[in-house]
This record gives sequence, structure tokens and C-alpha cells, in this order.
Amino acid sequence: MNAHTLALCAGCMALSVSAQSINIGPNGTRAGNDNRIVLAPEHIKVGKELTMAELQVDMSPVTFFLNIGTSGRYGPYALADGTVVGSKQVSHTLRMVDYGHLFTLQPASDTNAVCGPFVATNGAPVTLGKTLMTFARVPPKLLVSLSHPGKINQAPLIGIAPYDNALIRELYALRAKYVALANRVSDDTADAELQGVARVHSNITGNSFSPVIKTSARDKQNAVKGAELSAMVFLEKLLGQAFTIRSQAITDGSTYHFQMPPGDYLLCATQRVKDPNAPSGIGSVTAVWWTALHFDGERPLSLALTAENAITWRDIFQLSRPQ
Repeated sequence: MNAHTLALCAGCMALSVSAQSINIGPNGTRAGNDNRIVLAPEHIKVGKELTMAELQVDMSPVTFFLNIGTSGRYGPYALADGTVVGSKQVSHTLRMVDYGHLFTLQPASDTNAVCGPFVATNGAPVTLGKTLMTFARVPPKLLVSLSHPGKINQAPLIGIAPYDNALIRELYALRAKYVALANRVSDDTADAELQGVARVHSNITGNSFSPVIKTSARDKQNAVKGAELSAMVFLEKLLGQAFTIRSQAITDGSTYHFQMPPGDYLLCATQRVKDPNAPSGIGSVTAVWWTALHFDGERPLSLALTAENAITWRDIFQLSRPQ
């Protein structure tokens, strides 16, 4: 490439800094009024189905106490086959009967004897020998633990929303905003090829090609950061409006307790964490956790939010492209 060609290329670049409009072309290119083709991938398109991120939600057996009048109680125990109930000196093995609606207690000292069956409902009597007790279920909860090594000194936002038609409408609206943000990032971070100007000739390869304007790393970083800030504004607004079920207790500083009626729900949590890609380790990004869950009102649920299962705003509706 000679000096004259380089000067011509630089002049062409200076004349094509700002495009007037962008039209979608074949193969994901964008053509502007200034004969500039943006070398961006095709715009993301989503279908009618609302596909969202999921997390593993663990379910535990029902737990219960055996109350002895007002004088005391035994437990808590898991309402599961094989649970040992009682003290070491006087223990019984619990066996489930009738698909979990009933249970028996088998004395360890006499494997041929069986006490029960007993009804596994609140207030039901349980008689062992001359001791009359009452079956008492422990109110089930959803326990959410959050542990991220990059967590900064800022409280997370954690909320649960009933998964109903009103929420679904809001989710479609949020997804539309996120699709627009993702496509804007693709355009703003793409290189541009100039058309209708003198082509560049390489003396090394012998090929001629159109000049290309490279998007700087700083501009790419600014585009990505600006989109994340906008995405978090949209998400935090929805969190405040729809995710109104908040933790009723916090234990160990990072385990959040939720109690709610049986039903279908959507959980969202956000936490500012250190940006691993920031220069000199200075900077932060927002980690997101998102999942639908069903709570039957009987069995406790638990959910662990970690660095490994954290996502970004682009992953909530699976808008991320393979890198």
C-alpha cells in the first residue's frame, strides 16, 4: 500500500464519520446514506414464546414437630420414609403410607410392632404408647442464599412476583426493550465498510478492498456499558412495581427467607459485582439471577445464587450471541 493510497483512505474515513440513516441489508449488513455499510450481525429476532433463564430450585420434604401438649415438642423431622423419630434411647422409624397422606412409626426395639397409621395434617393426634402428641407441620419457606466473591459493598435487590397475566404483559414489554438494546449494541460496536470510494490496493497480497472504519475499543466499551445502565433502569423499575414479595427475614447475612401462598412465581435478584474485564480491576457490573418457580405451600424450597449461575441482562430472555 503506497502513501497516496493511505492518504486517500484517511480522507475517505474523515468524510464518513456520521451516517444519516441505516437500512437493513443482506447478511446482517447496514447501509447508510453516506455509502457506509455497518458490518454488524443480523438483528436479533424473538418469537411469540416467552423463553427465559432458569435456575435449579431444590425441594425438601415437609418438616414437622410432635407437640406434647404445652410441655414440649420433638423435632423437627422430615416427613420422609426412613426418618428416625425420637431420642437415641427410644427411637422410631417413619414409614410413608398411602402416597404420603399417612405415616406409621416403627419402634427400633421391636421391628414387628407398628404404631399408626397417622394422618400427616396439622393438629392430627399421634399416640405412642401412653403418650399423646400432636402433629404440627413447619410452615414452608423459600430460602435464597447469595454468595458471589466479587460482591461489592452494596445490598442486592431480591424480589418475587406472582406469575400472572399482568406480569406476563410486563415481561413482553421488557423483552422488547432488551431486544432493541441488544441490536443497538451490535450496530454501535460494529466496524463500517465504505462504499463508492476509491478502493485500497495491497501490494503485499495483490488484492483490492473497500476501506474499513474500525470501532475503537473505548467506543465498544462505552456502548456496552451504556446499554447495561439502560437495561438495569428498566429492570429495577419492574422490580419495584411487580416483584413486591420481599424477604421477611435474613439470616447469616446472605440467606433470605420468603413465605407466600401456594402458586407460580418469578424470582429476580441483582447484585453489583466487580467487573473482571475492567482495566486495573476498577469498575463494576450487575450480576442477575432469574427463574420461575412453583411453590406448593407444603414443601420447602431452596435456591443458591452464585457466581457460576449469575447471568447478565442479555441472558434473561436469552439474547446473547455465541462469542
